[in-house]
Amino acid sequence: MKSNHYTSYILIFFLVSVSMTFGQSKQIQGFVTDGFERLTNVSVQVAETDASAKTDVNGVYKIKAEVGQTLVYSYPGKDNVEVVIEDVTQFLNIVLSEYVEELDEVVITQTKRKTQNELLLEYNTNKNLVKTAFGILDKNRVGYSLRIIDNKDFNLAVIDVVTMIENKIPGVRVDRSDPTRPLLYLPRRFNSLTGFRPAAFELDGFIIADAPTYIPIETIERIGIINSPVALAKYGTVAAGGLVVINTTIANTSPQRPPKKDEIGPVAFREHYLENQHVVLGSSLETPVYLEEIGKAQNRKEARGIFENLETNYKNSPYFYLDCFSYFSSELNDDEQARKIGDELWTRFSNDATILKALAYKMEAQGMHKSALEVYKDVFRLRPAYVQSYKNLASSYYNIGDFGRSATMHARYSYLVDQALLGKSDEFMDVMNNDFNNLLVLNGNQVAKYQKDMPFSKEEFDGTRLVFEWNDGEAEFDIQFVNPEQREFTWAHSLNKNPDRIKEEKLIGYSSEEYLIYKPMSGTWKVNIKYLGNKRLTPVYLKTTIYKNFNTPNQSKEIKVFKLRAKNVNQQLFALN
Repeated sequence: MKSNHYTSYILIFFLVSVSMTFGQSKQIQGFVTDGFERLTNVSVQVAETDASAKTDVNGVYKIKAEVGQTLVYSYPGKDNVEVVIEDVTQFLNIVLSEYVEELDEVVITQTKRKTQNELLLEYNTNKNLVKTAFGILDKNRVGYSLRIIDNKDFNLAVIDVVTMIENKIPGVRVDRSDPTRPLLYLPRRFNSLTGFRPAAFELDGFIIADAPTYIPIETIERIGIINSPVALAKYGTVAAGGLVVINTTIANTSPQRPPKKDEIGPVAFREHYLENQHVVLGSSLETPVYLEEIGKAQNRKEARGIFENLETNYKNSPYFYLDCFSYFSSELNDDEQARKIGDELWTRFSNDATILKALAYKMEAQGMHKSALEVYKDVFRLRPAYVQSYKNLASSYYNIGDFGRSATMHARYSYLVDQALLGKSDEFMDVMNNDFNNLLVLNGNQVAKYQKDMPFSKEEFDGTRLVFEWNDGEAEFDIQFVNPEQREFTWAHSLNKNPDRIKEEKLIGYSSEEYLIYKPMSGTWKVNIKYLGNKRLTPVYLKTTIYKNFNTPNQSKEIKVFKLRAKNVNQQLFALN
């Protein structure tokens, strides 16, 4: 039994902190599609209140909700989608799916116009297609001027997408009087009736106010230039100066090949054998153009100078700093510069828990455990009601060898769950249980006094333990395990296949899962992932902690961090022998 003083401290700290977290009113916005086109009159309801909204003719909505409340998206003939609001939630772009029933004895004898579904299947191979907010356009069929630039024709050395368009399209002019907001003007003949106005930008189906100069060129799949008043009438006055449509690789949901009729989804691990599956290595995915520029440096000093020049244009992108942090630390072994970059990121995005978690992951992967601990403390400050915050701090104290404070965090978590002040999840309890057991097995003499206060029962396991953590609660993905016999099992983490799990994660506040590989199964295991998106265009960071010979004196631990950005690509994370 803990002292009354300690118990009071926990209660006061928790209640004050939580009162500052929940009850925050936020404006949520985004658009809703069926995977092909924007949907009008989709109902967006705050489940806990009577507040509601509808999507407009462009499929766009805005609604106010509080942290912890649930938005319910509904539309006739489609499955409802429920999303719990978090502290960082701002944009939610939702895809609603529907049930499709196959009809017997139906034969199509002639098709004059391709459907959106057919165009979607062709998108990756037909360079004359571009995706817009109102469907996929075929350059050869639209009947008006549509210029398309494919990524094969990109100049990756240019500073941003505006410069690239300026170089590719004759007659384009760019006004850079405000370096942070360049204005792109299409040829004057188009603007003669409307006045000389800058072009608007549509990024993966979403109209944005400013040119997206922050997007790495290599992540752009295709660009469409539309300068026909007839074609742009549906966009209204926002596109009076023309429209630049940008399709990114991150949001490319087109299948790499048409599905086979007899293709089946993942089934039980013992029953499904892997056959002829294409898996790419993470290292084969595109490298950001800014890292390519830094990579041209002959030494550390020159690399620092290039970074400083690039920072002017990318200072509003946390992913620029995260990528550069890893590059200077792992590629150049320049920990001093990496720490400076990490500090700048920390300062600029100090109130975004998802970005701070990604930074802490990368610090851990580089062995900067003391710095990671300080970042996790800030995440705890922002998210005291998230059970994941307790795990992260407990693990971080463990990593620096402060086993007493690690045990204290476990005890605090256990007490708050017992008092129903923190949510309880059996899945997350298993992760915490194994963490604490490991602490007892390897350092029991230093934390024995905490054992009597913990409800966990010690379980024996000797093998490989994999712990997955992700920084963004909206992240959706499939993790695939392939054993030495080429049998596979896939854990689906998506609203489509596992909505109850994701809802529980966000209500209780955790983002982790573990898997145990027992010793009798020897040989090479492969762990793959298919990233499905996060309702935005931003990447997700996945941390994997690999414990070999878990709970034995020979235990070893390795932390790997992966940046997930290319959607619907089966990417190999790592292999275990």
